[in-house]
Amino acid sequence: MTGNVTKMEINLGHLLHNYQQLVQYVAPAEVVPVIKSEAYGHGAVPVAKELQAAGCKHMAIALVDDGIQLRQAGIRGEIMVLGVTLPEQFTTLAAYELTPSLGTLDSLRAWATLARSLGRQLPFHLKVDIGLGRLGFLPEQAEEVLATLRELPAIRLRGISSHLSDPEASEEHNRCEFERFQRFCQTLVAEFPQASRHIAASEALLRYPQMFLDLVRVGGLLYGFDYDYPTTLDLKPVLSYTSKVGQVKWLPSGWGLGYGVERQLKQATRVALLPLGWSDGLSKTHIGRGRALIRGQFATLIGICTDFSMFDVTHIKDVAVGDEVVLVGKQADKQQTIMQLAHAGGMSASELLGSTALRVARIYTKNGEAQRKLSILS
Repeated sequence: MTGNVTKMEINLGHLLHNYQQLVQYVAPAEVVPVIKSEAYGHGAVPVAKELQAAGCKHMAIALVDDGIQLRQAGIRGEIMVLGVTLPEQFTTLAAYELTPSLGTLDSLRAWATLARSLGRQLPFHLKVDIGLGRLGFLPEQAEEVLATLRELPAIRLRGISSHLSDPEASEEHNRCEFERFQRFCQTLVAEFPQASRHIAASEALLRYPQMFLDLVRVGGLLYGFDYDYPTTLDLKPVLSYTSKVGQVKWLPSGWGLGYGVERQLKQATRVALLPLGWSDGLSKTHIGRGRALIRGQFATLIGICTDFSMFDVTHIKDVAVGDEVVLVGKQADKQQTIMQLAHAGGMSASELLGSTALRVARIYTKNGEAQRKLSILS
């Protein structure tokens, strides 16, 4: 048991169901689960272990330390580091057999220097910036990159990657970026035919099947995030997020809510206090818009602190201390998805989950049975 009544339940059966759906959907391309930011708050190690047991050969993370954590937990396949890696980290990358994403000529040369000193060929992926302004070579650098790689046989080009700047933009916008990526790839693949190409992530997967290429990086869809786009995929939400009512009381008109009396009640209000705050994923931007289910009805967030939040339950009968509160999931005949909760605060689901502290216990279930728990105490 955990002492924290605020918890997330991670359904590993739903995770595997989603993974298998995605594998079939993108075939013959291969799925690369993205488990950065603690698998979008779901817990990187438990998620990675389930995926590895299901036959997953590639995974992607953001930071070197994420990769070390996975290797120490027994994850054996390719682990791509999608984020920035500096030459001072290269020895660690090689020691843990992590595959960096390199986007400068200097980083290619430094990776090759290490490979020669170790006496073995080291793999890497090239990162191409096609309009996002992040890590990567510009498309017009393709010939220069090719010439440099010809001089560096100590390193092995395993893949070429990029990311659309806005998958929800016009088809013309995304076609343009895709063509930039394809032109870059064509320059190199003739000489490096073993290199896998990957540009599609979750939203591009839904919209542009022509972008599947060799690998497809999947984050949100793997966890059942409900993107507002039609699909034949039968995906299930992996996470539910619940807490309990800690106190119920009437507050008079004019009473303050939150630090610095940020808001004042305009009328007498019955308030339910929850033991979670902006350390647990919610934010001030959720005030007046964020909702939770209590006794089968939606209550609106009206105040928030670091460790507490206040919900208006004036319209809900018989709310009592200990009542279940559902922030993400189902209660009675109603439900709220992670995307709905996040968007109510002007956030993405990954933002909300990434800001949810480890003090929120993660309870892992499979086939209706608890498998393990993760919390700040474990």
